[in-house]
Amino acid sequence: MEEHPLLKDIAFYKRLNERQDRCPNIVDCFVMLPDHLFLSYCANNAIIWRFHERQEREDDHILGRLIRVKDYEDPALIARWIQQLTSALEYVEEMGFCHNDLNTTNCLLDGNFKLKLTDFGRAATIGQFLEYTSAPWAIRLTAGPLKSTYGLCSARTEQFAVGSILYFMVYGHKPYEDINLDGPELEHRFAEMKFPELNRHKIFDGLIFGCWYNVYPTMALVAYDFKRKTKDIASIIEYETIDRTKEEKTGEALIQKGILGPELTLRFQPLWRKYLHAASSMLIWHFLIDVPKRIRSWLWP
Repeated sequence: MEEHPLLKDIAFYKRLNERQDRCPNIVDCFVMLPDHLFLSYCANNAIIWRFHERQEREDDHILGRLIRVKDYEDPALIARWIQQLTSALEYVEEMGFCHNDLNTTNCLLDGNFKLKLTDFGRAATIGQFLEYTSAPWAIRLTAGPLKSTYGLCSARTEQFAVGSILYFMVYGHKPYEDINLDGPELEHRFAEMKFPELNRHKIFDGLIFGCWYNVYPTMALVAYDFKRKTKDIASIIEYETIDRTKEEKTGEALIQKGILGPELTLRFQPLWRKYLHAASSMLIWHFLIDVPKRIRSWLWP
């Protein structure tokens, strides 16, 4: 039987919502149903689109060959975003999970350009096999009992992806995308630990290097070191308090209006409306039962 696509997202958010504390750098879930999740809205999309605007590509398509980077991102924003990303991953680690799908499409920017981590469809407890990934977000092992796999998910795998995301932010493209390596060659170079030259920003380059070479034993130490080394660069972060009750009511109101179909519409109606619906249904049912009798009385008076 095929696994429901939201099964792991729902399992993660159930665990998340059991916690008393909140992480402002993870996309919030306000309404959770067996087949649907109502998440907080991030108006400025994934970071990949922001950086795409600074790139020149063939056919002006996001998958077109990279020609050049037209403009580089503000280091103050990069420092803020990487602090927010590593803070989110520290929190995920505290829960006993790894994200397992860290890339530029799963880092969203809200209306105030704060980074929020999303898409926990591949999240798993620490120590599971890392699957469904590839370079530059992960590295194949070349020795040991797990040779030719990406290994077990842990701080090693999470920080490696963080290093590649930070490289993307600093250099304006994914590793080796400037020379357009094909997939197999990219995998080979990463497996052989042959990484691109780092020469744009001393602090960021050092952090990328540390992540790629598995310097940090935990994501908590990644977050600590990133914050310590970028505190004088990062733009000021001001977090807004989210009114969860208001957001939950907004989600429920959309369901009541029929966004998810009639069955769930009824389920989220006020109690008095449910009774009214039930009474109406009973009247219709009694009417339908009585129809044959009425027809017989008309035909054979």
